[in-house]
Amino acid sequence: MEYNSKMNNVDEGIDLQTITQYAVRVIQKWWIILIAAVVCAGIGFGVAKLNYVPSYTCTMRFTVDNKNENTVTAGQSASDISASSQLARNYLYIMTESSSLMDLVAQNSGYKVNGKNLTGADVKNMISSNLVEDTSIISIAITTTDPDVSYAVATSYVNNFRTITEEAYPSTYAKNYDPPVKPEAPNANNTTLLYTLLGFVFGAGVVVLAICLIIFIKDTIKSSDDITKKLGSKMLGSIISVKKSGKDSDNQNILITDRKTGFMFIEAFKLIRTKIENVAKRQNYKVFTITSASENEGKTTISTNTALALAQNGKSVLLVDADLRKPSVYKTLGVSAANESGLAGVIRGEKSLSESIKYFEKFNLFLLISSQAVNDSAELLASDEAQEIIEAVKNEFDYVIIDTPPAGLVADAAIVTQYADACMIVVRNDHSPIRRIKKAIEDMSATGKEVVGCVYNGTEISVANKFIKTSRRSKKGYGYGYGYGYGYGYGYGYGSEKEKKSKK
Repeated sequence: MEYNSKMNNVDEGIDLQTITQYAVRVIQKWWIILIAAVVCAGIGFGVAKLNYVPSYTCTMRFTVDNKNENTVTAGQSASDISASSQLARNYLYIMTESSSLMDLVAQNSGYKVNGKNLTGADVKNMISSNLVEDTSIISIAITTTDPDVSYAVATSYVNNFRTITEEAYPSTYAKNYDPPVKPEAPNANNTTLLYTLLGFVFGAGVVVLAICLIIFIKDTIKSSDDITKKLGSKMLGSIISVKKSGKDSDNQNILITDRKTGFMFIEAFKLIRTKIENVAKRQNYKVFTITSASENEGKTTISTNTALALAQNGKSVLLVDADLRKPSVYKTLGVSAANESGLAGVIRGEKSLSESIKYFEKFNLFLLISSQAVNDSAELLASDEAQEIIEAVKNEFDYVIIDTPPAGLVADAAIVTQYADACMIVVRNDHSPIRRIKKAIEDMSATGKEVVGCVYNGTEISVANKFIKTSRRSKKGYGYGYGYGYGYGYGYGYGSEKEKKSKK
């Protein structure tokens, strides 16, 4: 078939736009990233605190001169300064690496470590040093976990360093000009801050990588371009995700008749209407089924608003709820369907077609709806009576929009589409696997009726009450709010009443 050849030739590559959209999707998960980062930062902070041992530092500074104490004068030439700077490098090595000096400092410190006399190796491990660039100034620091020990070792160092340095360089001179001071407070705990920052970065990085991996692995429709590139289907329209405001926002219906819904949402259905009308004129189509590959893709909302858009253009429009397993058009429109058997009742002969079709002036729309689920929907829809009903309404109305169950789950949609002129597929953003959507399109095409295109539902822009927001919570916006499961008969059930309400 032509459709299959198109699908085989679609471009599966990833372009800049797709990458950008993926990046947006990662950003939309900021709260997950933040939680993970904060948790890991907390872990890092805890680890640092548990392992933290306060440290105390005594710092000493020395100057080095290329002349000895007896010959140094107040004035120094440039060559003297340069020579002293070079000499300081040699002094630095002796003052930090000399085993003799370390042993001497240890012996005269008067302190023990773990009950044992302080050794030169112990002193060497306490020392850190620095040579001030382009000077003859040497900075020596003694760091221990005890302020008294740090001070004692530093004092011993000042008192004993000349014994070794003068032996090495008898004609030069080194002076301690900044004597040690006993530390009154521990050093700043930079380790805690470092561990906390590392934990934060690690947590955020891991989650970002995980989200990216899931996004790239998850084989779903993630952009409007994917409709044509990955499905090989025409785009009928792109529907933004709308989040109603107010205390009872979750119970509000998203309809184009409500101006608070938002300009972009309303205009999207006007565009869909225009495309449907163009197709209808070219092909003399009147009856359109609307389905989806899976549950919760928003097909009932799309069906309802498409019918409303056509009716607003002065057309006589009948909206039929052919989802006999779980009728919900009446809920979407917010109308009463008590004691209405709808299409199933007409097929069974319980009511006449004229009795069952109701006109709602509020919407300028004719409805064939029900609130009563049936167990034998496939058998009813496959009957001659069902086909006759579709043929009858086709002659009475300008357009007939039929809401069907998901084509990827049950056969009902394909059965009804046989009586229609064409079919539309609703594809929700990042919802159904592409393979399932392709299978649904193939099944609809196999009926011999044209799949005129797809409606991309739940795009990344969310508009509500004139505010533009990201659609992190878009799945609560207006989508198809009940679930198809695998409970009975054909593997198509409904779950508990509590579950139904939770999905609204």
